[in-house]
Amino acid sequence: MKHKILAFLIFILFVQFFSAQALKDCSNCATKIIKQEQIKDLSLDEIRSLTNEIYARNGYEFDNPRFQQHFESKPWYSSKKDNKKVNLNDVEKKNTTLFQNQSKQLKAERELIISQLKSLKNLVLENKINELRSKFSFTYDAQYGEENQKLLKEVLSKIDLDDINNYKKQGLYSVTVDNGFMKILYEVSLDGKNINLFYNRMAHSNIIEDFDEFTDYHSENEFMYNWQFELKGNQLEFIRLAIAG
Repeated sequence: MKHKILAFLIFILFVQFFSAQALKDCSNCATKIIKQEQIKDLSLDEIRSLTNEIYARNGYEFDNPRFQQHFESKPWYSSKKDNKKVNLNDVEKKNTTLFQNQSKQLKAERELIISQLKSLKNLVLENKINELRSKFSFTYDAQYGEENQKLLKEVLSKIDLDDINNYKKQGLYSVTVDNGFMKILYEVSLDGKNINLFYNRMAHSNIIEDFDEFTDYHSENEFMYNWQFELKGNQLEFIRLAIAG
């Protein structure tokens, strides 16, 4: 009897585990209600693709040629030639509603991150030390001296927070400046709820041919500062400063 109970419990756990696996396609979206757990770790782009697939499996034709080409490559795709004839069943409608709600949440989260970064930028550039501490738990560690504050200001001055673009969970705005002596990278990168700001003296200028008598550049000049933040709830929070070089 104990063995039967144990086997039953293992079976239940097995079913729960696989039912909570991240959704990879919508081959079953017409017959199975998708659970929140199956899409909670997916990006906005991935959820959009799943939504498109539901419509594509019903013969929808897309104005976006890349979407259309993608689905035309699938053996199951057959266009109805008229999108007015495309009708979703009740299960598909429930699943698209779930996807739409999750998409709204992810869009709101993305907008919140940008808004918080703009607030951080303003406070850093205006030297609002107390506000940085109270709002973002951010302080300039004394062991890194004035360089920490100076470089963070430089990074945020170079970055256009309105021009960050995203691919799946990744977001990026990166600028590399070559001033004829060295190449410096200024960057903000987003990975879900994790945000990184970088100042990276990465290499000598492209015009320097060698470490010879014509330049005073030394590889010892290369270093990187990485300010790490995380969105916790509705608030961006400073995690750590990592330095290399």
